[in-house]
Amino acid sequence: MNTPIQKLLLTLLSLILITFTFSNISVAQDSGTFITSNQAEAEIVPRYPTGDAEYHITTNEKSVNLLLTNSAIYLQFTDDYLEKVAEEIRGKNESEDSTHFAAVLRSALSSGVRTLLDRAITVPLDEIEEIYYENGRLFIINRDGKDMFDGAKIEDTLIMEDFSRRDARRFIAEAEKRMI
Repeated sequence: MNTPIQKLLLTLLSLILITFTFSNISVAQDSGTFITSNQAEAEIVPRYPTGDAEYHITTNEKSVNLLLTNSAIYLQFTDDYLEKVAEEIRGKNESEDSTHFAAVLRSALSSGVRTLLDRAITVPLDEIEEIYYENGRLFIINRDGKDMFDGAKIEDTLIMEDFSRRDARRFIAEAEKRMI
């Protein structure tokens, strides 16, 4: 079984993979905006309130939300997943290491990781050429014909393969209404 630190590292690596899944990324100075080789923008922003989205779906593992607004798509961790990560860092059985320093360290790590992961990747709808579901996978294709989230994983699960077919198709229908 993985230790909390190993799980933390896996989660952080997953975030990095999600964040940097876009091909040929360069960082625009002082803006926090990531620009792919085709100039389609994907920006790292604070998490978007799920209740404010026009539509949203959640992966089967309940780790990631895909949200839709009238102007963009947001990909972000769920509240439950963020809390699960924080709990794993804090330790379910704190009596294993009951020193005050260990408790303070766990608390700081938990807070810091939550802050780090409390972000979303947003892609403007006008940067998306096509969105479809095929062979158990949701595809979001940019204007250059590249899959925006190809290879994005959370704990060895491909995110875009972890949405139910029904949810993905409804999401596509809602997105296409806004892409016109």
